[in-house]
Amino acid sequence: MQKVGRYAIDERIGQGAMADVFKAYDETISRPLAIKILKPEFRANAEYVSRFLREAKAAGALSHPNIVTIYDVGEVDGFPYIAMELLDGETLDQVIHRCGRLSPDTVLSIGRQLADALSYAHGAGIVHRDIKPSNIMLGGDGQIVKILDFGIARVIDADQRRHQAESVRTQVGQVLGTPRYMSPEQALGLHIDGRSDLFSVGVVLYEAVTGHTAFGGTTIATLALQITQSQPQPVTALVSDCPRGLGFIITKLLAKDPDQRFADGAALSGALRREQDSAIAAKDRGSTGWRIPLALRLSLVFGGVTAMALIGSISFVLDRQNDALRDMAMTSGSTITSFIANNAALRAAENAGLPEAEQDWAPVQAFIAAAVDDANIRRIALIDRDNVVRASSDPALIGTRYRAPRETLVKQAGKQQVTAAGDGEGAAGLRFRGPVEYAARPFGTVDVVVSRANLDSAVALSRNLLTGAGLLILALILLVSWAMARRITHPIARLRRALADAGAGALDFRISHRRHDEFGELFDGFNALIERMQQDGEPKDEEQRAAEAKMMEQTIILPVARQVA
Repeated sequence: MQKVGRYAIDERIGQGAMADVFKAYDETISRPLAIKILKPEFRANAEYVSRFLREAKAAGALSHPNIVTIYDVGEVDGFPYIAMELLDGETLDQVIHRCGRLSPDTVLSIGRQLADALSYAHGAGIVHRDIKPSNIMLGGDGQIVKILDFGIARVIDADQRRHQAESVRTQVGQVLGTPRYMSPEQALGLHIDGRSDLFSVGVVLYEAVTGHTAFGGTTIATLALQITQSQPQPVTALVSDCPRGLGFIITKLLAKDPDQRFADGAALSGALRREQDSAIAAKDRGSTGWRIPLALRLSLVFGGVTAMALIGSISFVLDRQNDALRDMAMTSGSTITSFIANNAALRAAENAGLPEAEQDWAPVQAFIAAAVDDANIRRIALIDRDNVVRASSDPALIGTRYRAPRETLVKQAGKQQVTAAGDGEGAAGLRFRGPVEYAARPFGTVDVVVSRANLDSAVALSRNLLTGAGLLILALILLVSWAMARRITHPIARLRRALADAGAGALDFRISHRRHDEFGELFDGFNALIERMQQDGEPKDEEQRAAEAKMMEQTIILPVARQVA
């Protein structure tokens, strides 16, 4: 067979129970694709042909990112075919066989895509009936999931429901679907809906996350008994790193009663999404490996926030205060420098026109000697226009050449220059250098060093006072937050103990309280839950159990026994 219609057949890439799958090429639009052709032994059987075409009709009506796309359906020269997209990747059973088991994050992603696809299909009235790993394709990137082979899907509409009574029960060996992944109601030949596919999803996810099949029976009778009567070993008992939420979801999917499963694919998708969000949040938080009590965590949080606020506030206040005090010191130093320059200006102007031997700087020296009696003034020097020191608080400098020190400029205030200075003892100060002018003519320079001792002392005092106040506030916040956290953790511990008792089966108690807050509402909710659990925990009707066992015997066990005999 080289061609089917307009499709050039290349090689076989897969096969199912009813059809072979070939890689093909659509010559009319130059597109590679996959084509499914009914096997020769089924082509002459009208029932199989009808079922095959029904598959095409059902799947062709679906358009979803997680469902294989059907391009064309037809029959040429007795060859019924379905042309569909050609997928690159591996089926889930191949991936599980190669990897052993998949990570919980990967299983969550696969499960959510399956749930979304089935929610869409069920909304269109289509039940797949054969969800299994070999019908689930993972794309080449390992991220995108596609559901394959709606080979036994049926469109449940009003025209077909009248035929259900004739088609829902099947004999052993003719049960629709793969036995290992069938739902209990499917194994019993009962009415099925979308929740049957969800049970199959649970079996698939169980196998993906554990690497083991949920039901390991080797015969159809054994499988049917396990599927309808037995619970597989809990996922969390087999896989230590499986999140408890994922284990719960899989257990809920595997419930024997369809009413106890998720209502539909959308509900399942929502549960898986919440579990994914929880997993992401857990990774963001990380794991410390040890438990910090809630009271301590709350105290640390409140204390940490308060400490950061206090540190920021105190730093801001100290910076502003330091700037204000420095401005005051600079204003004071600039005023002193101007005063000295004004008092020395006339004498400097008179001496400028005289020979050096006739110059008289004694009045200026006397004025400077009196000025340095102020403890805040460290040094004063008067330099003439020839750059010679003529008067100074340090007599050793008089008559020497003035050398301006290299210091960091703090501020340029008009004609005065302010730099950071240190005196001979290394004490911090501010150096002011300003011109000595008379009649707007320069006759020298005055150099004044003002101490920063008072400024630094005031800043240190403010820093100590603010730090002390901050520590006192922080201690009060820690104490109050610890007390509040203890009041919160007490009812939480009480509720936790009650939940542990209820989980152990002790339901004959209620939480007594007189609270009118949110914890009181929690306690009331817990009491209502226990009341409901007691009402729902009544033993099943023995007649119902007997009826279920009899149905199992008639539909599964007896037919197998007859075949064996």
